[in-house]
Amino acid sequence: MIAAASDSPTRRVRDERGVASVWTMIVVTTAFVGLMALVGGGGELINERVEAKRAAEQAARAGADELSASAVRSGTDQVDAGEAIARANGVLRQAGWSGSVRVEGSRVVVTVNDTRSPQFLSLIGVGAMQINETGSADAISTPDG
Repeated sequence: MIAAASDSPTRRVRDERGVASVWTMIVVTTAFVGLMALVGGGGELINERVEAKRAAEQAARAGADELSASAVRSGTDQVDAGEAIARANGVLRQAGWSGSVRVEGSRVVVTVNDTRSPQFLSLIGVGAMQINETGSADAISTPDG
């Protein structure tokens, strides 16, 4: 005898309870990682810029301390350009930065030009970031400046 259609076993429907919570967790986790990358990477980038600014200012101050011998004898604030550039570059290298140094009369100007790769920003595909900071210092040969 042929079984009627109503006698066939019932078809099971796949149970999909909980699928929405799984997708919600995936979206929330992805958003959280992205937010952490932005916040952490932004903090790293700010720290790098502060360090670059400090290095530029310290190098400029070190360079401005290199007064020329004739300036010391005459009491003027003239910088020995060669010595100032060499000393400022040495301070930059020691701090782990690269940049340029120029002497403008009695003023030494140091510009840090370097790249850094924040670790957190790499989580969202951001690579190396360019950092440019400038510091300057004036030579002082007498206490009253």
